[in-house]
Amino acid sequence: MFKNVKVLILIIALLLSSNSFGQKITSKKQSFRITTGKIEISIISPKTRAFKTGDKNNDYPVINSKYTEVILDAKGGVGRKKVKINGVEVTQNPEGQYYTTVTLFTGENIIKILAEDSKGNKSSERIKVICTYQYDIEVKKGKYYALIIGINDYEDESVPDLDGPVEDAKKLKDLLIKHYTFNEDYILMLKNPKRKELIDGFEKVTDLLTKEDNLLIFYAGHGLWDEKREIGYWLPSDASTFDTDNWFRNSTVKDFISSIHSKHTLLITDACFSGSIFKTRSGSGTGVSAYNKLYELQSRKGMTSGTLKEVPDKSVFIEYLLKRLEQNKDKYLPAAKLFNSMRDAVLNNSPNVPQYGTIQGAGDEGGEFIFIKR
Repeated sequence: MFKNVKVLILIIALLLSSNSFGQKITSKKQSFRITTGKIEISIISPKTRAFKTGDKNNDYPVINSKYTEVILDAKGGVGRKKVKINGVEVTQNPEGQYYTTVTLFTGENIIKILAEDSKGNKSSERIKVICTYQYDIEVKKGKYYALIIGINDYEDESVPDLDGPVEDAKKLKDLLIKHYTFNEDYILMLKNPKRKELIDGFEKVTDLLTKEDNLLIFYAGHGLWDEKREIGYWLPSDASTFDTDNWFRNSTVKDFISSIHSKHTLLITDACFSGSIFKTRSGSGTGVSAYNKLYELQSRKGMTSGTLKEVPDKSVFIEYLLKRLEQNKDKYLPAAKLFNSMRDAVLNNSPNVPQYGTIQGAGDEGGEFIFIKR
């Protein structure tokens, strides 16, 4: 009896002091196996480490494929273990390792692993891989059109001339043709248009576009903000500061956008745009499934410099817009992602607060204009 008590005390002492898994304890007459209940997950493939918030992407493996094989060991615990990868239970191979094939999406992919033993003890792990495989978006037969407007020269001396807008407009046109799927035949560029010419340009693209087509509208020139009435205006080349007859209301722009039967319309303006018809929003998902969904849904979005006063000759907003479009390496670039890539640079180098959002009441259904690189 006394010997059995001594053995029991020895076992208890070892249990309290040991952090081992499956440790075998042997006395003169009996042997015992001690299990703490903890499960150890060891990743065999892909060659990576546990994901930590804040880590840089270059700390993780890069995979240029639609898929990756995940193989792991799960040791310890009590009894039979169940292992799930991204919520799906997986089987063991002949070597006793757990494995499955995971579908990847372009960009960051977080793979979640959960192991559970027969007593309900659980252990989890997250790993991260970077997928560089470029999927194809299902763009049907739609074309990419652009209405590009730049105004330098004003007829009325009360409106000061500008140096930059026409040149900025030309740079954007050349960049779209060279790097993205815009054909020169589908780009209408208006240099120093009067109010009537501005209306004619909008009516022309309204007649040309179908429900499968995409339209980019770009405006650079003077704009005015009536703070009392909360109305924004563009100033065509025949506008006067003393007479509003030739001013071009933001609401008129919105009405044209509403009447254009395009798949996607994106307005980019380096002048004021009325906040009452502009609802800001955040960026969108980056996986190909998200891109396809965003492309499928109709969109009416706007991107503005946040300028409410005079437009400077050298626009920081346009500078970073062109820079980001030229430096982009992705085949598919949603407008929201483009805006997010330039927003901080504009904030840090100008007094303006740029905005991106939905043009309300114009037919937006939650989709996204997507630039496609050649």
